[in-house]
Amino acid sequence: MKELPGHVFVSGQLMPAQIQALAEQGVKSVINNRPDQEAPLQPLSEEMEVAAKTASLDYFHIPMSAGLTPDLIEASIKTFESTPRPIVAFCASGRRSTVLWAFAHVDQLGIDAVMQAINDAGYQLEQIRNPLMEFAARDRTC
Repeated sequence: MKELPGHVFVSGQLMPAQIQALAEQGVKSVINNRPDQEAPLQPLSEEMEVAAKTASLDYFHIPMSAGLTPDLIEASIKTFESTPRPIVAFCASGRRSTVLWAFAHVDQLGIDAVMQAINDAGYQLEQIRNPLMEFAARDRTC
């Protein structure tokens, strides 16, 4: 598990049995960025949600499969803004969760701070710098 600013942790695939331990460590929310049936033996979102609810955690399923979309970014922004922290976001490796965290936090932290946090967490995602810059420069009046 890798830490990002804002009391957010990203991880590869979690299993339902791990959710209670996260709650015992103080985690308040879980974000699942993995689409169902992406890989054999992967737990379904429904199973993860039951485990989270049983542990009294908030649970969100924002699956990212075919790339980044405006709806995916918007859902991530809203979830990160309104979700109790600490948050654990997961996907297969943590990379997609990190990308969604970056887009959700670039307005608040700035591009350089977001990219530094990504690098500090051990992810090499320089390829998202330009899309982040374009996103941060968007017209927000629409």
